Amino acid sequence: MLTNDGPKVLEFNCRFGDPETEVILPLLDSDLYDIMTACCNGTLKTQELKWKENITAVGVVMASRGYPETSSKGQVITGKNHIRVC
Repeated sequence: MLTNDGPKVLEFNCRFGDPETEVILPLLDSDLYDIMTACCNGTLKTQELKWKENITAVGVVMASRGYPETSSKGQVITGKNHIRVC
């Protein structure tokens, strides 16, 4: 988020099942196996992360009422049935 004091991180997720990760990970050009192996071996600083260029990603999530604090099961989630990209 951009603020008067500069950019601020609102949330950072790195779990593979998170919607944010599902949107961002396909933009990675580096080999994920090599990166994960380097993490396990303690050699991550030797890896150069490469990302696809000139591409953007957007994630849209529809969640149950009260999510994440008090979400309940069985709620009907409604919304737009299409997304328009301009």
